[in-house]
Amino acid sequence: MIKVGFCVSYDWEFLKHSIPRVYQEADIICLALDKDRHSWKCNPYDFDDNAFYAFVKGIDTQKKIDIYEDDFSLPELNSRENCNRHRMMIAERMGKGGWHIQVDSDEYFLDFSAFVKDLKKIHTNPTGNEFPINVCCPIIPLYKKTKEGFLVVTYNQQIPEVFPMASNKPNYQRARHNGYFNIWTKNWIIHETWARDKDAMLYKLRNWGHSAEELHQQKYALSYYNLWQNTDEYNYQFIKQFHPASPKVWEQLSYIEANNIDELIQNLKIPKFPLSNLQLAFKNSINYSRLAKIFPFLRIG
Repeated sequence: MIKVGFCVSYDWEFLKHSIPRVYQEADIICLALDKDRHSWKCNPYDFDDNAFYAFVKGIDTQKKIDIYEDDFSLPELNSRENCNRHRMMIAERMGKGGWHIQVDSDEYFLDFSAFVKDLKKIHTNPTGNEFPINVCCPIIPLYKKTKEGFLVVTYNQQIPEVFPMASNKPNYQRARHNGYFNIWTKNWIIHETWARDKDAMLYKLRNWGHSAEELHQQKYALSYYNLWQNTDEYNYQFIKQFHPASPKVWEQLSYIEANNIDELIQNLKIPKFPLSNLQLAFKNSINYSRLAKIFPFLRIG
């Protein structure tokens, strides 16, 4: 069974791009929304309930979607802790067993069907009692939307940013990360992340899960925001190593002309994954991984 959960919040309209890309292959889709419309940092946000419910009604032709409203914003927890708790409550709501996949609203699988096939090669339908693993995907982050296009993170030949997207036994310790063994796939995901208007960008910096970590200092968050605000389709080539937590992860930017996400996906040249099939097989071998811990020179990625 393929179970897909979404943490729904102020940026719910991104679901209009993300849900259609997973809908056909999913057996269950859980949309988990704070009942008081509060962010993980306990700040209230505007939310168009009528538009949201109309969208869900219109897209849910096969009655797969479960709208789950609960208290996901506890004042005694920081934004990261509320994020982790939110994700665990989604997993509990969908129940033990099957493949648990969590997709953020602004993440768009380029080929979800291929990802599901990779999952089923590992196990057709996990019971939840197997050796726990994560299954990961490489990410293409969108840094900024300009008047006529998008600034897109480019890796060249370096290892891309990789997110755990699925697990046979959900355990969200730092967003979707945990201590499980990670299996990598070549299934790319577009992450719209920073490609928002300036007010939405500033709100995200102050309220999303990472704000409890690398951007917890207001002066640092504001400085990063100023860098983002002043980057455009002319000076982007001078921006290097700019990931807010691990600068080297985002090496540089490229510019792609597109009026919207659909055009971007059409115009995007999907990157070549930097590991060969043989290298990826070694990377995904737990025995090889154990050996590489003893002999670090064997490590891949």
